[in-house]
Amino acid sequence: MKDNFRGWKSVFGFTFRQATKGVGFKLVTLLVAFLILGVFVLVNIIVAKPDKVDQVETSPINRVIILDNSGLQPTNFKEINPQLNTQQFGHIDFAWEENTSKDAVIKSAIADSDKTLAVIISAKESGYELEGVIPAGSIITKRHAIELLEQISSAFSTGKLIQSGLTTSQLTSVLKPVVTSYAKIGESISEIAIVIKIVAPMLFGFMLYMMLLLYGQTISKSVSTEKTSKLMETLLTSVHPYALITGKVLAITSMALLQFVTWIAAVFAGLFGGNAVARAFYPEYENTAITAINFLKDNIGETAMTIPAVVLAIIFFCIGFLFYSVLAGLAGCLVSKPEDVASTQTIFMFPVIISFLIVYLAPLMKNEALITISRYIPFTAPFSVPVEVITGTIGLFEGMIALTLLLVFTVFIILLSARIYKGLILYTGQKLSLKTIGNVIKAK
Repeated sequence: MKDNFRGWKSVFGFTFRQATKGVGFKLVTLLVAFLILGVFVLVNIIVAKPDKVDQVETSPINRVIILDNSGLQPTNFKEINPQLNTQQFGHIDFAWEENTSKDAVIKSAIADSDKTLAVIISAKESGYELEGVIPAGSIITKRHAIELLEQISSAFSTGKLIQSGLTTSQLTSVLKPVVTSYAKIGESISEIAIVIKIVAPMLFGFMLYMMLLLYGQTISKSVSTEKTSKLMETLLTSVHPYALITGKVLAITSMALLQFVTWIAAVFAGLFGGNAVARAFYPEYENTAITAINFLKDNIGETAMTIPAVVLAIIFFCIGFLFYSVLAGLAGCLVSKPEDVASTQTIFMFPVIISFLIVYLAPLMKNEALITISRYIPFTAPFSVPVEVITGTIGLFEGMIALTLLLVFTVFIILLSARIYKGLILYTGQKLSLKTIGNVIKAK
């Protein structure tokens, strides 16, 4: 068996050089990398720029005439509510009327100016009522009156508590806001953590799906090129099919991963570099993505974002991509005529699409059984396990089990592809059937 793989390095080296030496490959790889880097830096700077503070509209109300029939001691609203001392309301003068009627107060407001508001405070059975009256012909709108009455109401409520005789500490406790929350026993109380654990595998699965669509056909075409030409017989006289398939698939896979890793490096360089540039201009800025990464490290799972988890995730991703690359190679092995290339792609594309949909939809359906099973199926595991290891959704031990199963199936597909590649030599140019393929697999 060892001799069967002899020479794969030569095939690997030749195929890799042929795939990467072109100007097109280098130009696309570097151009996309610089584009990603520039976009991330630019986005960081744009996002970091603080929004222009909206100019607070100064209230058109200049004076408020108040008739307080509440029975309580008059309250200095501006002393109690700091909001009434801001640019919006600070210019307003408050005047109190005593021993008069509501109509008289309204008439006073009309006679005063078109910027005067009448406010009547009354005691009702259900509580206290603050009524704002806008005189006819006033420039004051309903919105302006409501904005001011909200602040007066807040000050009036605080004034009631002060007059109740509470101590300073008691008053502080009473005025504390009430915040409601809930949690279920046994579940994480962090909604952010739950969202990340659901969304991250979906995004990663989509990324891998696009990579396989992009590079899968290249791998299949590379394997089938010599098979449909007269070069195949010559190649097989010097290189065993196992070595040929292994070398070609590993070469194209390495090329794809090299290009992808370059782009991912550009993403992180742009993310952290852009964050550093943005903070040089705006020191208070912190990139949301970096904050999420730090959150992962501190709050999601014991192994989240640890070095062993990241290393295992990278290895799993590479083996998973190799698994589907070998599957694409298997599709290329089944090509007997150039026109059969499109039809054999189903062998590769169908598992990719189905596996992606399973991993994508399982979290949305909250199907825990399906999510768990998909981690150990070689077809679906590459779409979910790497990111689940990084986020700490599963432990390192579970990740190692899934990796072992994936590796075994990858080797099996390599051996199967090589056997089919070699066995179909005599059928080149002929229409293949499942029976023919079965006989080739069984043959020694």
